[in-house]
Amino acid sequence: MRHRVLRHLAGGLALFSLGICLAAPVLFFLGRITEGSYKSTFLGASIAWFVLSTARGSVRKGPPSS
Repeated sequence: MRHRVLRHLAGGLALFSLGICLAAPVLFFLGRITEGSYKSTFLGASIAWFVLSTARGSVRKGPPSS
């Protein structure tokens, strides 16, 4: 069960950071955030997405339940 929880947690956080990656350019285009803020947000969210999606893929599946 622990592996499943870690896998879902990493996957959910990866999707959240991907959403931030998609929202940052929209907010910059609309003038809601500055260019520096956009770059920092996009950089942080991109790194988080790559790390978390890799972590999700590397979590081994537990033994099959009977």
